[in-house]
Amino acid sequence: MKSMKSTIANALAVMLLLMGPFIAYGQDSASAPPSPDQLLQQMSKGLKDAKNLRFHAEINFDDVLISGQKIQYAGAVDVTLSRPNGVYIDYRDDLSAKRFWYDGKTGTLLDVAQEKYSKVNLPSDIDAAINQLQQRYALTLPLAELLSSDFFAILDKIALAWGYIGVDDVGGKPTHHIAIVCEDTDLQLWIQKDGPPLLLKFVVTYKNIPQSPQYQAILMDWNLEAKTSSSSFEPVLPKSATQIDFLTAEGTQ
Repeated sequence: MKSMKSTIANALAVMLLLMGPFIAYGQDSASAPPSPDQLLQQMSKGLKDAKNLRFHAEINFDDVLISGQKIQYAGAVDVTLSRPNGVYIDYRDDLSAKRFWYDGKTGTLLDVAQEKYSKVNLPSDIDAAINQLQQRYALTLPLAELLSSDFFAILDKIALAWGYIGVDDVGGKPTHHIAIVCEDTDLQLWIQKDGPPLLLKFVVTYKNIPQSPQYQAILMDWNLEAKTSSSSFEPVLPKSATQIDFLTAEGTQ
């Protein structure tokens, strides 16, 4: 895997070199571009070191119609995390709205529109809990990679190659733009250049799906010293909400 990554990385480096006249690195031409490895590791470490964090994300994602036309939808998510075992996610988009609470013992998922909720016992560690939700229940939490204890390890496992594109603008802030080639997807990440190495933009291109739909998140309002308490991760359910069972992965299929 590493040798393959090295080979493809070299090919990507050559491609970026050939594109040189069309890429503005935002720095002296004699200076070598920053190392994507170091930038990604710094960003990942910043997330891991933040014991309590909160952020907001504005999301756009594509759906492909039978006709082949791509339709874009929008959404937003607010995330609160307290390591090692507290998560609250408030998610809404043009098609649905859901809330999720995790307190180190139980995961609770609420369908806001349907007023139905499910509870499931989960491991006492966020990484293990996320993995169980994905493997056993086919449930992927929004931007779940950012909740893990080692975002870089996740990227390193799936990446065939990565390259530094340049310094680009996200919301008026200069960011390091990194491209990552994976087997089934292409990723782009924009990491804040000045100040903490925060992730400010994230794009996934599903290149092996017809029409190559995309998922984009603009991340903002980062708070790496968020004040939380145990009540932050206790479910708040409508009185009229009814409980249903979590479907297993086999059931959802």
